[in-house]
Amino acid sequence: MMNRTEAEKYLVAGVNSPVRAYKHVQDAPVFIERAEGAEVIDTEGNRLIDFIMGWGPLILGHAHPAVVKAAQQSLANGALFGLTHPAEVHLAKKIVEAVPSVERVRFTVSGTEACMTAVRLARHVTGCSKVLMIHGGYHGHSDALLVGQTQGIPDSIATETLHVPFGDMAALQKVFTEHGKELACFILEPVAANMGVMEPDLAYLKQARQLTQDTQTLLIFDEVVTGFRLHYGCAQTLFDVTPDLTTFGKIIGGGLPIGAVGGSQKLMSHLAPEGQVYHGGTFAGSPVSMAGGLAALNALQQEGVYAKINALAESLQKGLLSVAQQCDVPLKIHRQGSMLTVFFSDGPIQGVDSVSNSQRDVFAAWIRGLRKAGVLAPPSPYEGWFISTAHTQEHMDRVIEISESLWSADVNVKIK
Repeated sequence: MMNRTEAEKYLVAGVNSPVRAYKHVQDAPVFIERAEGAEVIDTEGNRLIDFIMGWGPLILGHAHPAVVKAAQQSLANGALFGLTHPAEVHLAKKIVEAVPSVERVRFTVSGTEACMTAVRLARHVTGCSKVLMIHGGYHGHSDALLVGQTQGIPDSIATETLHVPFGDMAALQKVFTEHGKELACFILEPVAANMGVMEPDLAYLKQARQLTQDTQTLLIFDEVVTGFRLHYGCAQTLFDVTPDLTTFGKIIGGGLPIGAVGGSQKLMSHLAPEGQVYHGGTFAGSPVSMAGGLAALNALQQEGVYAKINALAESLQKGLLSVAQQCDVPLKIHRQGSMLTVFFSDGPIQGVDSVSNSQRDVFAAWIRGLRKAGVLAPPSPYEGWFISTAHTQEHMDRVIEISESLWSADVNVKIK
């Protein structure tokens, strides 16, 4: 049986991505043996209701039969060719048909790579070097998009990235007034999902579109999380705000490694070999990932899928808020469609700083309590909960029931 001590002998902190270490909630990492539907089974044999769902890709739940079958059939025909496979064209076509701003697609292996490529493309097209992003936003771990959040980035790169507070229209206007002619792009999630879920102000998104157009700056929507999550398509179609470039990941691979950049034919033609902006990768357009993605998108086109998962998320939100009020626990829940984040705070949550200043110890105690009772929730207030088609109302009710028990019986969970 795998344990933390064994893992730490061979992996840094016993994990391959920091949030998996559970440091935000002062708990030990979870080691998953297998999963099915809305549940995971850890290496100790515990069965837990999963609300992490691979951090968003598993909108159909774990081991969805159609995705498994498609991936198995693809793998049986050969795992990798290093050449173009018809499924790459088919998946690109489905994305183009679903997202009006996208005419051509370039597949990558991850969302990080997609965002990195989009920024490089923007720098070439505009002839400018500076990148604007939201303070506390996350677009993968490439150097330009992780400035201020990690060590190891040279000052020469760090000075090329500017930050603006989430949703602050005055601050956005100011940075464009001062630096608009230097900006290659403004990259943001139309619904922030990496500082906890932050519901968008439509006026802010429209202002971003207008300012970028006025200064000939490219607007990049990072829809790695929101793409095909909120409805069949992207958040940009819901809000009627059209970016120049869009990055994808997660759901479009059905749970297999994937990323993509999409945009107009004119912009995308600057990528090699048609243009001078290089991007390449042995595993870009992996046949197995393409097959899984096609199966997932086909399933998401079935009637009623989004209505179901959105309704489940809404019931969870309402139920938790109700019991929190009964137990005198100040709670904030941000929700957009089938993704949400729970914050313990008396005040508003408006960006990454207010998340950092929320009752983190109370959040940690709650997450640990849920885990002991058989619910696996994101071990960080900066992450979202994700509802899948495999979840049921009983799963939502279970979370609400456990939370009520924790908040009414354990004084350590209550906000002082």
